[in-house]
Amino acid sequence: MAVTHQERNFVVIEIGGYTTKALRDTTDVNILPSVEIRTRAGILKQEAEKADEAASPLDKSSEQESKLQKQQDQGQEHTREQTKEQQEQAAAALSPPPPPASTESENEGTDSQEKDAEKKDDPAAPGSSTKDTDEPAEPSYIFGTALETIDPGLLEATVDIIQAGRVQDWDLLSALLRHILVKELGIRISDNYCPIMFSVPPQWSKVDHEALTQVAFEDLNAPSVEIMEQPLLAVYGNGAISGLVVDFGHSVTTVSAVVDNCIVYNSVAQSTIAGSAVTERLRELLDADEGLRAQMDGEHVSLDFAQAVKESGLCKFQLLSGTGVSNGKASASGTSASSSSVTAAAAAAADSEAAQQEGNNSGNGGNGASDVPSFKYLGKKYTLPRDVLHKAPEILIRSPPTHVPLVSLMKQAVLACDLERRASLWESIHVVGGSSQFAGIKGFLQFELETTVLPTSNIFANSQSREIKFASLPEYFVGWRNRGHWSAFLGACIVAKITLNDSRHNVTRIEYNENGPSIIHTKSF
Repeated sequence: MAVTHQERNFVVIEIGGYTTKALRDTTDVNILPSVEIRTRAGILKQEAEKADEAASPLDKSSEQESKLQKQQDQGQEHTREQTKEQQEQAAAALSPPPPPASTESENEGTDSQEKDAEKKDDPAAPGSSTKDTDEPAEPSYIFGTALETIDPGLLEATVDIIQAGRVQDWDLLSALLRHILVKELGIRISDNYCPIMFSVPPQWSKVDHEALTQVAFEDLNAPSVEIMEQPLLAVYGNGAISGLVVDFGHSVTTVSAVVDNCIVYNSVAQSTIAGSAVTERLRELLDADEGLRAQMDGEHVSLDFAQAVKESGLCKFQLLSGTGVSNGKASASGTSASSSSVTAAAAAAADSEAAQQEGNNSGNGGNGASDVPSFKYLGKKYTLPRDVLHKAPEILIRSPPTHVPLVSLMKQAVLACDLERRASLWESIHVVGGSSQFAGIKGFLQFELETTVLPTSNIFANSQSREIKFASLPEYFVGWRNRGHWSAFLGACIVAKITLNDSRHNVTRIEYNENGPSIIHTKSF
């Protein structure tokens, strides 16, 4: 008989990016994730010293050998003394031999050796070299707010657990997941009764899925587990079953095609032009501005300053700046009237999107409505060049010559699908990820696609796309309003409500014990 779990105990975890998000209780899917923690670990110096001691077994073995040799020498000396006493007793054959005085000493020596052996075997005995296993060990790693507030001098190193969407250290990831379950969600590992839904990137291999399954059952003690890829979950979150997903992450941008509830894996393409590239580009542009350098007393602009400016909401796309469009009309000659009309629509969409997000970002340090944007950093107010704020995020779509442009990656992903499904993919584009929050990004991307994808003639073939459309979250998800970049997490919550109580779609502990981690490949939704 299958075990039924309550939805309030369902756990959803999204991993594989700059941050790791988690939520317990999927009863109401309008609730946002309760945990969002940086996917980074701090290694304490104390643990590094212990590792150094453990890494020198030759010194320990030589010390033990010297102690053993000393004990053997003492035993040989004790034996010689006993032999001498026995010879003296044999010489006095005329009188009855008194009880040998060495017997008691022999017994005492034997008893002392037995006690010493018992001390060595008993870790709780005084003088034992083995540490008491009941004593709570110091934490090896720290995460989250503790890592942000700790004195850097106490850390041996800080490690990004996931880089470019791939796990660099599975032990650190296991420790992070334990921290999330125990410290953030209040789950006891010893009696864990919470099924777990994992949302992972599409580029993870089968070996990665098996490793995560092993961590879930052996380190987290999960009763059942399900793993699904984020592009498919993003499409589900937006209320669709097919679409072209563009995930703007921190260190990598991923393009994936989803057709009829299935990811077309040979369509998955990646680019290293992502959020971190925007930060570096913004730093370069700000550092080249003489006015800002003068405000900083000639010092160079730091990466932290550029990161703070990017997250303040001042950076946004401006479609009418350097795109060949002026006042909603195409300026290039030879462009048809239909192309001009869709370009005007793209400009209107960009302006509308920027205006909608202007109010959401007005309280983040900028003045929004002023002609000269200002930004407050570490108690000091700076005036920033507006053209730089518009130019920096364009690198996401207009990549440098050394990288493949985003539009080309999207076209390659669509061409990897069947001919009859290509047009529908252009009409269902899902823009997700943390770096997709720049105001005007959809309008800017729409203009780039319309000028390269849509035909310039009014005669359409059945396989040609007629319109570029972007999907968005359904309006009835009120709690997720203006959170479209998290649609993959919403999709994971929706799927978890359906599948975590259905043994046809998730892997139970019994199945894992019988078949091992590879059983995860036989269960899917």
